[in-house]
Amino acid sequence: MRILVLDTIHGGKVIADHLILSGHDVDMVDVYRHAEGITEELALTRKYDLVTTPVHLDPDYHLLRNITSPVISHHEMVRSVFPHSNIPQIIEITGKRGKSTTATALAFLLSGPGVLQTSSGLYSYPDKQKLDRFSITPASVLSAYSFKPADGWMIAEISLGFCGIGSLGILTSGDDYPVAGGKRSALDLKKESSHLFSVVLVPPEIELLHDGCISVSDLVEIHGKTASYQYQNIKGTFSNPLLLLSGYKTPLMLAAGAALLMGIDPAALSFFTAISGRLDTQSDHGFTIIDNSNSGTCYDTSCDAYRYGKEIAGDVPITLIIGQESQSVCENFDTSEIISAILEIKPHDVMLIPGDKRIKCDTIRMICNKQSIGFSIFETPEEAYVNAKTLNNPLILFSVKRWK
Repeated sequence: MRILVLDTIHGGKVIADHLILSGHDVDMVDVYRHAEGITEELALTRKYDLVTTPVHLDPDYHLLRNITSPVISHHEMVRSVFPHSNIPQIIEITGKRGKSTTATALAFLLSGPGVLQTSSGLYSYPDKQKLDRFSITPASVLSAYSFKPADGWMIAEISLGFCGIGSLGILTSGDDYPVAGGKRSALDLKKESSHLFSVVLVPPEIELLHDGCISVSDLVEIHGKTASYQYQNIKGTFSNPLLLLSGYKTPLMLAAGAALLMGIDPAALSFFTAISGRLDTQSDHGFTIIDNSNSGTCYDTSCDAYRYGKEIAGDVPITLIIGQESQSVCENFDTSEIISAILEIKPHDVMLIPGDKRIKCDTIRMICNKQSIGFSIFETPEEAYVNAKTLNNPLILFSVKRWK
């Protein structure tokens, strides 16, 4: 087949390489940078049997409007080139927030060899060695799968929906945001792709028109810092103070629920600890640092970091380093959420990392001035941290949305 792959930088190059190895005639168009592949003009002169595009690309992108060939998503193309589907040892995880925490907590419970693919990197288990770093675009599943032990498991975060190659899908949140030039719902994309699974696990607030949909609240209940669970012949409880935090409560429920569906007792989650960038804590020459910088950073997790920091350091002055590291195609740390976090936390000083022009720095500055909150702007979290240590605020909170 002659296939056109759109968007080389969000997994398209990986997809194209796999298609070429399968014997297809492939062209690529770099729709954002125009740095590799063929030009849009040349693509318009050629006939294709199939076009594959990321779901986040604007449907009114002129190549999509002018090429009459059938079009499938990158998610669908990954599924088509994958050697098998519904593989029992593969779990796919998607959702706006909670993906990495859910994935890491589930990996904590699984035995034997395996690989964990998250936004922070690809890790081998049980030794937890970092093997590589891929994005969480659908095509990265192809790259991660090459590291999976023949008799091992794989847990993979995937952005904006499921590929449907595994036997279990986990949707981590019902949060929504616009994609594809504001013309599609990210949550709708995830819900639609959930039908690729015979079983999909969802958080308490989500309902799917899916016969195999299982709400985690039917498997796990939370009372304070204790979880009770029951499924078939597995029944028990585990306690963990992280269950008191919204950023951990649902992911730990989902990890426990997924384990139950796999026939595993999740009692060991009592010993699960905060992961890097998700409320892990450090001390540095009299400063307490709470790190909430990850791809899912938002208002809720920022407030979690604040509450967690107060539990550890007490009611002390706070420096809040907040914002985003760089631009994302799909979502950013919205200005209104940043302002809401500032008003809730009431820090002594705010250090803003704007990332791109979608964050309204002047609006945030004005809010801080009205609240008598110190305000400054820095290009990187590292630069902000150096300056935070020149202040007399014992508690430093990092709430910077990261893409790496």
